[in-house]
Amino acid sequence: MNIKPAKQFLEQPYWQHLAKGKLFLNSCNDCGSSHHPPSPICPKCRSFNTGWKEASGKATLNSFTVVRHAVHPHLEQDVPYIVTLVDLEEGVRLVSGIPAGMEVDLKVGMALECKVIQKDEDFALPYFVPVDADKA
Repeated sequence: MNIKPAKQFLEQPYWQHLAKGKLFLNSCNDCGSSHHPPSPICPKCRSFNTGWKEASGKATLNSFTVVRHAVHPHLEQDVPYIVTLVDLEEGVRLVSGIPAGMEVDLKVGMALECKVIQKDEDFALPYFVPVDADKA
């Protein structure tokens, strides 16, 4: 089970793109940098000229941990689960995870790719899995 954001958040572009199976990043139309979390102002050049750009889905594993104690009652049945910190090719760092039930041998610095997993009709989450994980 996942903790689903409130409806007003699911109506925002980041979540709407994920619900369609795509990871998009808030990006500056002036300096070209991407950032997360989404913001009406670019944290790099302070421009208000921002929009959305599809992410490549390519990432590198920065860090990870195995959660063995549920931090919320809704997550008790998922323990243990893996939380990851990934660096996207676009220069953005995201907290994500490994899909439930997927056996992986994680190593800091390894190449990952985004896999958007649909949870229901209007809610999806981006996970990052080792490149070629589906081929193993």
